[in-house]
Amino acid sequence: MLVTFADDGKRIELFLGGILEVRLPESQVSGYMWQYDEKGCPYLRLFESIYVERGPARFTGQGERSWFFTAKEMGECTLTFSLIRPWSNPKPEYRLIVKIK
Repeated sequence: MLVTFADDGKRIELFLGGILEVRLPESQVSGYMWQYDEKGCPYLRLFESIYVERGPARFTGQGERSWFFTAKEMGECTLTFSLIRPWSNPKPEYRLIVKIK
């Protein structure tokens, strides 16, 4: 299942063993990058995170970061992402409520 920034705050359902991709816009040249709260959703296991440049990204730094999770246990949790610079404190900017059944 693919979710994007447009799904912020939504509740989704995922089956046990299912794959969830969270894809968010990111600009590497701005210094901001997405960070997710690893402890916020113990029922999911992250198995990959990638950054892909989009369009003329080589010049503007515009792209998307994707995280790929596997549903490892049944339960409900909130997956939280913060857009931060390395020297700043995280402030939640994207939330997704995940119910695994």
